Amino acid sequence: MRGFTHYISGLAAVTFFPSLVADLRMGVLIPVIAAAAAYFPDFMDFKFGKFLSRRDYEIDPAPWDEKKHYAPKIVKIGELSEANRYQFFALRGIVREVLTKGSGVLSYSVVKEDGTVETVSEEYKSVVFTLDDGTGRITVEAFGDDYRFFEEEFGKIEEGKEMLVFGYIDVDDEGNLELVVSDAPHPQGIADTIARAIEEAYREGERIVKIHNIRLPGDVYRRFWVHLDPPKREVRVEMGPIVTPGGVSIGGEVPEYRRYGVAKVSVPFIKTYPKPTRVDSFSGPEIAFRRSEFRGRKVVKDRFLPWHHGFSHSMTMGLIIAAVVFAFFKLIGYSHALDLAVASMIGQWLHVFEDQLGFMGSNLFPPLTKDVIPGFKLGESGSGLTNFSTAWLMIALMIWNFNRFTQPRPIPVGDVELLLLLIWPSLIGFAIAVIKSFQLRREVSRLMDYYTNLEAFEEMEEVGGI
Repeated sequence: MRGFTHYISGLAAVTFFPSLVADLRMGVLIPVIAAAAAYFPDFMDFKFGKFLSRRDYEIDPAPWDEKKHYAPKIVKIGELSEANRYQFFALRGIVREVLTKGSGVLSYSVVKEDGTVETVSEEYKSVVFTLDDGTGRITVEAFGDDYRFFEEEFGKIEEGKEMLVFGYIDVDDEGNLELVVSDAPHPQGIADTIARAIEEAYREGERIVKIHNIRLPGDVYRRFWVHLDPPKREVRVEMGPIVTPGGVSIGGEVPEYRRYGVAKVSVPFIKTYPKPTRVDSFSGPEIAFRRSEFRGRKVVKDRFLPWHHGFSHSMTMGLIIAAVVFAFFKLIGYSHALDLAVASMIGQWLHVFEDQLGFMGSNLFPPLTKDVIPGFKLGESGSGLTNFSTAWLMIALMIWNFNRFTQPRPIPVGDVELLLLLIWPSLIGFAIAVIKSFQLRREVSRLMDYYTNLEAFEEMEEVGGI
């Protein structure tokens, strides 16, 4: 659920206590602390937890320019190394030598929707030249669709011409660095790093990977997806279109020959989140890969946002919040400290329950429990339907409680009748969400059967693995 929904839930919890409602009527805003307690779990995770968590790998496919805060970053040739392979950069220099300019046949692999790989060949034009910026020289190559873009952007290529050119870093057959003209990083680097993290987690126990997004000039973003395919033991990364901060595609699809990156994984792993990880306008996700037991077998499991939905999203934390709120406000002499403490606890518990309607789930009773209890899969955290239904319900409860605790009643209707009149939009919304969830659960079940297919693991090992 969204933060606003949680905050409204905390306010609703306050209105169940006549003493706190009376304080609000008198202009005493202390009861609003319960609303803050309801928001507290996300505040702790996103303001502290995400910055304090350990990261073993930081995947930055397109490092930002430090001053402009978008990619591509202008770098010196002498600063580049093999560690920058597949990253997106800009280079400014002088054309020293045009090596080749011609045409040929380009062959590349295309990943189809069913995961199969098809090899495609097509004719292309290309240009290869060397660029010198005073710190070193690098070979620059443009071919295929990127050659047409290069001609439109830079015009005629000739020795002695100064230019700013951008693309991704690659390594040729002789081990030399080169810049391949493009408008996006190559996804192979992302796929390789994630595959390496999974293999290391299988040996060492855990690896946490942070994947940064790709921000471009004009406050737009290059979208890409990370697909984990356990039965095939593959990590596939697909580079997508340019999108606005709101996620609306505005074009800019990359050519097929640099759209996909595929990396093989030599150890068994399973996927616990039923969808590909999409990266665009947000800061980028973190994924923990942890060695675990599954059906009596050692595997690696993924955990999306390992610093989120931890102890802060537990019922145990609600008890701690209640104790702290009661102690503090009792100390300063607030006469309704106990009611405020209980309301704060309920507000935090409502947050936990509302998040449990989604996919991620939480560890509800630490230290008595250690594993995450899966969510009810009623909708995703950003679902407009479940957020609207929950927020409407909480506002309805506030109106209902204010009416109950006011004499004479502003709305002269019985409690049951008024409650039904107020909450029917929420009931309809939740009913629709439940109906949709059955279809979603079937799809998730189908995907999870595929993602946790240990028979496929064993069959691959019998024929020699990958």
